[in-house]
Amino acid sequence: MKKKTINTIITLSNFGYIAACIVLYLIALCILISAVWGIIADMRSGAYTVYKLLDEVGLIVFSMAVIDVGKYLMLEEVIRKGKNEYHPTQTRKTLTKFGIIIASALSLEGLVLTIEVAKQDITQILYPVCVLITATIFIVGIGVYQLLNSRSESKS
Repeated sequence: MKKKTINTIITLSNFGYIAACIVLYLIALCILISAVWGIIADMRSGAYTVYKLLDEVGLIVFSMAVIDVGKYLMLEEVIRKGKNEYHPTQTRKTLTKFGIIIASALSLEGLVLTIEVAKQDITQILYPVCVLITATIFIVGIGVYQLLNSRSESKS
């Protein structure tokens, strides 16, 4: 009875992860369609500017990050969970790729904010600079994570 209960809980948990991944994919698809629609609408109306395009690129990068979260959950929590073979290298690569996408989105947002603030009110530059510094620290953190994990893997 106990083994059957555990298997039922694991199965329900897997269905929950699958449902969450599907919802994440649908949200990412909506964001992606919205970004492409915004680009097309701006081009057709003549209101197209590089700054608006950068905003849409930011949305596209964000949708990629959401897709990556869904993919990571599906791979790690549903597909690979039952396997006895566990490869830390694959997990490190997946997490690093996900981190780089987040860092790219953060950097892009910092860049867009810096340009917008510089055009309007330079006294408000502190927030965009903080976003860029945070993105830089995040990238350095990814590098430290990579370094420590590769050292750990080479020792074992």
